[in-house]
Amino acid sequence: MISKKIPTVLFLFFLVISSSHLKAQNLELMNASLQLLNSVNSSCNCDCTETLNINSPFFEGQLILKDETVYNGKISINQPYQNKLITILNLDNNYVPIDNDLIKDVIFRRTENENETETKFTNLNSDDRLYRLIFQNESLVRVYDSSNELLDNSLAGRIIIEENNIITDTWNFWSSSPKKDVINYLNNRDNTNYKRRDFESLNDLFAKL
Repeated sequence: MISKKIPTVLFLFFLVISSSHLKAQNLELMNASLQLLNSVNSSCNCDCTETLNINSPFFEGQLILKDETVYNGKISINQPYQNKLITILNLDNNYVPIDNDLIKDVIFRRTENENETETKFTNLNSDDRLYRLIFQNESLVRVYDSSNELLDNSLAGRIIIEENNIITDTWNFWSSSPKKDVINYLNNRDNTNYKRRDFESLNDLFAKL
């Protein structure tokens, strides 16, 4: 398991010696990150050395804070940190933890065969997690799932549907799959009785939304 230790004292030292070479917005971000580390340390009554798990995949992309500040770099989202979920931003090999509560959107970008694709994650204000946008139609129905990965034509974990500015958590303990959760939402909304076998693909299912 790969990890990155962030001693608070060394983090402060880094800010002091690097301030002349950092843009003001990067310095503000790192100060906010230091406050996050200190607040977690204070709440758990532990020492000043915390460990960030950087074993999870990082993706090139863009991070947008709720104040519209934008950062570009390698990003890993929804990482457990004490009792929080955080996002880790790699800025020139410096791993900066950011409380998910501060984040509006994260966009992962991948270029393959000269074609660039984007995967968007959004803070829905329902919990600490950033949710992956997997579908949006012209009537502004949006479907999100809980994956931290690039789009891959699959559904993962809890499904959130936003329609007419109403956010619905479709999760059901007794449901067999995320796909079934979407079907249940559709049946409840339209008073239908669709089954899994009625949809060969996710596109077929989303077309009904």
